[in-house]
Amino acid sequence: MRSMCFASSSSKTASSCARARRQKRTFVAHRAFRDRAEKTSSASCGRSSFARGETSLVDHPGNRQNFLLKVVSSSSRKSKGDLNIKSAWGDDVKFFPCRLLEKPKKVTAKGDLYALSIIVGGAHVDDNMMMEKFSTPGQYVQMKISPSDKPAFIAVANGPKMAKKTNSFEFLVKRPSEGYADKDTGEVLQSTAQKVCDLDSEEASVLVSAPMGKGFRLPEDEIGDVLCFAAGSGISPVKSFLEEEGFTHNGETYVFYGTRDAAHTAFAEELKTTMGGRVKIVNAYSADGNGYAQDYFKRMIDSGELKLKDPKKAIAVLCGQKEMTEQTIEMLENAGVPRERILMNF
Repeated sequence: MRSMCFASSSSKTASSCARARRQKRTFVAHRAFRDRAEKTSSASCGRSSFARGETSLVDHPGNRQNFLLKVVSSSSRKSKGDLNIKSAWGDDVKFFPCRLLEKPKKVTAKGDLYALSIIVGGAHVDDNMMMEKFSTPGQYVQMKISPSDKPAFIAVANGPKMAKKTNSFEFLVKRPSEGYADKDTGEVLQSTAQKVCDLDSEEASVLVSAPMGKGFRLPEDEIGDVLCFAAGSGISPVKSFLEEEGFTHNGETYVFYGTRDAAHTAFAEELKTTMGGRVKIVNAYSADGNGYAQDYFKRMIDSGELKLKDPKKAIAVLCGQKEMTEQTIEMLENAGVPRERILMNF
């Protein structure tokens, strides 16, 4: 590149060389910023994959949330008690102190799924800002107990319309059975989800950010059949999507919901009433030995039990672990659903 720059005297070549030098300086600056961001993220998020744009947020301790949490907004305007904490990219994430209304309680017969209610910030939170940020089903918040905790990323389980109507947010979070080892001392520490689930006083509080993320962005053209896939805690953003009813479609709505068994299934009754009770729920219980949610879908397609009206107009909403989503995407594409109409919230 250098020999080319100095061998030619043409203005075109000189312009190209100048552009190459600017690109090199930009690359070096970007790399330096990324390195600083990764150092920051190691203190706040546990690892740097969030800064790299990977989808391993759910792999952080305490981020596999299957925990029903209701956040009830107050009516104040001033945010005196909020906390600014740097995210992995160096952007400010504002956390609002939120007080519990009741102690955590289980929401399923078996498993570690709990419910609780909290007030968002008391007299210190700007409710309008938080509600305005929640615009699309599938968005999430960051949550922690103390400023030094690693934040848990938790999808909102009710739709924006319902959130505004009830002045509340709902979340589903699972309490992990084990904590995580401190990278410096090796000491086993509680994850954020464990801490939240273990709160035993109505006077306790948590720190919650405003909703963020892209959520499930619907295509602008006609929508036919709607296919939803969720595993475990992944039902939270799917419930938000169904509850919102922010679209019209010409077809059926299916929810393929994978859990261990009925006793480990959350939102069983709530899902029956979404979209006016028109949702067809397919419970895929792994304990039965018949596979997972995506396996049930494939069998129904292969047998003709499920016939898509027009695969090119269908949409699919996915939330689950990597292997599940990859297999589901492949099966949907084989059934004729275009990749751009397969929606994920991250």
